[in-house]
Amino acid sequence: MRTPVVAATAALLLLTTACGGEDSPTPEPTSSTPTLSSLDDEQVQRYLPGEGQVPGQWSVVDGDPDAGGELTTLPKACSDMLLSGRVAEDLRPERTGAARRTYLPGEEDGAIGVKMTSYRTAVPDDVFTAMGDALDQCGEYQQVTKNGAVTYLAEGATGPSYGDRTFRVRMREKDSDKVVERVIFSVGSVIVQVIEMHEGGDSVRTGGLETTARAAESNLRDGPREAQAPQESPDVSPGF
Repeated sequence: MRTPVVAATAALLLLTTACGGEDSPTPEPTSSTPTLSSLDDEQVQRYLPGEGQVPGQWSVVDGDPDAGGELTTLPKACSDMLLSGRVAEDLRPERTGAARRTYLPGEEDGAIGVKMTSYRTAVPDDVFTAMGDALDQCGEYQQVTKNGAVTYLAEGATGPSYGDRTFRVRMREKDSDKVVERVIFSVGSVIVQVIEMHEGGDSVRTGGLETTARAAESNLRDGPREAQAPQESPDVSPGF
């Protein structure tokens, strides 16, 4: 059974991190790729995976993409890996819109979240380079909030590639069986962050991460699907 602690922690991670692993080659542009620059919040939300793209038993909760508390990353260099340091500051003036959605996969333990952010111009390769450089230095790091510090062990992860460039990471909470799987990819001027968090270590595989990433890429490449109406859920903080 999914626990409120797992879902709430996943909410914090989606708001404040954007970790990655090895990047993938940039594919040639296709004629089906829509113009995504300068999308506002409402327009971005239409591209989030919705009805018919995720299993019917998943509950869906929309949230403010900018909600959340203050967070400090130690060592400070690791903030680039989490898109909360220099990379984020460089991108901020170009942002035009963002949206976030959480999926709770039925009775499975854990939570899946996706956040899309649109910019005025194509996402630069430097974003992925900076995350990779930071990961090389941040096999162990801390996230510190007003509620205390949590230590994570980070490593590059393997899996399918999405979009123009893909970056993946697996994060383990130290001395715990909580695992966070993260994939970040760009499609034109949009950055997509997908996270799945669950208890039970590496033995748990819900398929939610890949299902959500595939749906997000499909929407950005081929046009948005009709969004599934969000539901209320007591298991997730309102900001997720």
